[in-house]
Amino acid sequence: MLPHVSSRKTSPDFGPNPGNGSTVSKIRLGAAWILCLSYFYMIPLEFSALQWHKSNNGLWQVTEGTSPGSWFMIQYVLWMGITFLGVLLFLGTSLGEKFGYERNRRNETLRPRDLAYYFAWSQVLSLGFFILYDLLPGEMGGGLSTLLPYLPHLLMMALAFVLFRRCLGQVGFCGLPARHWLAMMFAVGVGYLFVYFLLDPLVTEPVARFFSLEIQSWREHSITDGINRAVSHGWIYAGGQLLLIGVIGPIAEEITFRGVLQGVLLPKVGKVASVLFSSTLFALFHVDVVFFAPLFVMGLILGTLYILFRSLWAPILFHILNNVVSVILDLVS
Repeated sequence: MLPHVSSRKTSPDFGPNPGNGSTVSKIRLGAAWILCLSYFYMIPLEFSALQWHKSNNGLWQVTEGTSPGSWFMIQYVLWMGITFLGVLLFLGTSLGEKFGYERNRRNETLRPRDLAYYFAWSQVLSLGFFILYDLLPGEMGGGLSTLLPYLPHLLMMALAFVLFRRCLGQVGFCGLPARHWLAMMFAVGVGYLFVYFLLDPLVTEPVARFFSLEIQSWREHSITDGINRAVSHGWIYAGGQLLLIGVIGPIAEEITFRGVLQGVLLPKVGKVASVLFSSTLFALFHVDVVFFAPLFVMGLILGTLYILFRSLWAPILFHILNNVVSVILDLVS
């Protein structure tokens, strides 16, 4: 049996309770929740932009929408308006309370407000980055466009290390004895062998047959095209793709879905429910109808590794191994 290890320490909550207290702080927390909901509303928004059509063999093909309908545009305009208002309110109250949450965050158990502030800042930084990118001259943005889809991951990873700098152990960055690292490596290896050899025949293909889906993923094609474009710009860009998709992306996603989301849910709803919920959001986050089932199973494996070892390093190592192998196979092919 794999060990259940915890090296987390919960410190008493000295000083002001960040996110509570003054009216400005309460308004700011409300704005943070608006931006948090705005972040997750991107999932149904992106799903509504997908296009469904039947192939010649009678199977459903799901592709990225090229001509969004009026209903999508109405949703998008409303979402953008609410997001911009949320950003203005959040930043305005942040200045008003002199970033009290960020300054006073202690080494304590993760709480729902941590979720709100994390995703609020993710929205603010991502929106700011894309606005700056649109202002770049065409020749400067051309090469950067191949890396653009993955740069929000870099922002989210950096944000977590800044926002939770005093409580990284609560997020899951815990030290482990050497023998537990060996057990972790073994568990990661066994899990990856299952994914590599058995996930498609046991999950992907049966689910696709049941729902008459053609096993063609617009997301996987988009990733492959991005890698090919990076290679065409030179091996520096290709190396950047490997770093972003293979290392930074997995770290950012594990911090988000296991460290923050599952970490907040775990004491509230228990192990099983927290793994199921975070796995569902993890699969939905990728906006891939064809690979939703295998992504959900991947989420279950990652969430279970986090529960078993109570350390974020286990799902991070598994995720990196999976992505690095996939990128290398794309590069050599």
